[in-house]
Amino acid sequence: MNLNKPTQERLISIVRRAGQEIVMPSFRQLSATDVETKSSLTDLVTIADKASEAFITDEIQQAFPNWEIVGEEAVAEDPSTIDKIGTADTCVIIDPIDGTWNYAHGLSDFGIILAVVVKGVTRFGLLYDPVNDDWIYANLGEGAFFQRTAMNEKGKNQTPAQAPLALHITAEPDLDKLAGIMSVNSYTGQRKQDFALKGSRFVRINNLPSCPAYRQIALGHFNFSLTYKMLPWDHAAGVLVHTQAGGICRTLDGQEYSPTMLDGEMLAAQSEDQWQALAEHFRK
Repeated sequence: MNLNKPTQERLISIVRRAGQEIVMPSFRQLSATDVETKSSLTDLVTIADKASEAFITDEIQQAFPNWEIVGEEAVAEDPSTIDKIGTADTCVIIDPIDGTWNYAHGLSDFGIILAVVVKGVTRFGLLYDPVNDDWIYANLGEGAFFQRTAMNEKGKNQTPAQAPLALHITAEPDLDKLAGIMSVNSYTGQRKQDFALKGSRFVRINNLPSCPAYRQIALGHFNFSLTYKMLPWDHAAGVLVHTQAGGICRTLDGQEYSPTMLDGEMLAAQSEDQWQALAEHFRK
């Protein structure tokens, strides 16, 4: 079951409203008391994260009362909530602000992620940029698309006049010419040193949150990403977008992705040959 156009449009509208009515008004306006630390100094949550997730959750429950919902902040409160992804007929996975550290520090590389999983399979993925009010989306088996908005359309939650742009990834065959996305500082000890050296092979390495990272590689601005965590709100939508655009996503040990996965490192590349070469490079 793929989502029909009215259902997609309803979900996109909900996410856009959350971005424009909740997330953007607090951007660069947060006080110290509006930001809390969760598991580490870089793992933050803000009042906007909580309000965005509450808004999206409430709107989806009203529109689709038979769907289950798994939000990042809901799982932080009750870890058992994550089990719904594998058991529900239809489950919506929400990251209300992906890249909260950037958001809390006034950096514009963040987004809102939404994925719809049907019987354990991701069927719809949405990567929304509230700053620019544009989005990338995919339906399983139907391709990935970039919906741009004109300057006079931004922030108004109206249907853009431009048709969505179909995305098709073209692979760079020379590893030495690749630009990648990975967080060396997320690793520790010898592995951190090893990955810093491995990353030095490439022409550029950036550290981006999942929403902008998957957007950038789907648009062809970066060639690969390597992510050290397997949280479903980070990957379910992005993996669908990337693979529907023609890319390859697997864990570094070669497993095909499932939104129920909670362990492993995700390697996204532009082609099978590129993925194999990158996997060999990082496994050494």
